[in-house]
Amino acid sequence: MTYTFPETLHVDGEVWQLDSYPLAPYVATRPSWTRFPKRPWNTNGYLATWTVENGMLYLTALSAPGDHPMELLFPQYGGPVPAFWLVGVLRAVRGESRVSGYPPRRIFDHELYLAITSGNVTGQWKLDLRNVPGFVALAI
Repeated sequence: MTYTFPETLHVDGEVWQLDSYPLAPYVATRPSWTRFPKRPWNTNGYLATWTVENGMLYLTALSAPGDHPMELLFPQYGGPVPAFWLVGVLRAVRGESRVSGYPPRRIFDHELYLAITSGNVTGQWKLDLRNVPGFVALAI
């Protein structure tokens, strides 16, 4: 993951921060689509907002150069765009973070994993990790 601002995901009335950029594989197939210049805080050139509704992942907002970036990228849709190009597992997080486990990894109070097949949510797992301790330095 880069230093790029995380994208927002809305699921069941909760707001999450995505750990990946679901639009990136689609945008890679559209090299002429205009993006913001790359900056340390936005290496993708855009910022997307996502929603899960009725078992489908939708792109619901897109910030990029131009008056209507979603319409330019998806002219066949007049509103939210189902993530038809996406296959894989998305991780989203919220709450405080800490490092735990071996090998060490960053965990958050709440983590959400979504299995996606052509935009359809085929699996969903919510983890409550508030009671998992962070690393404690051992005195040897």
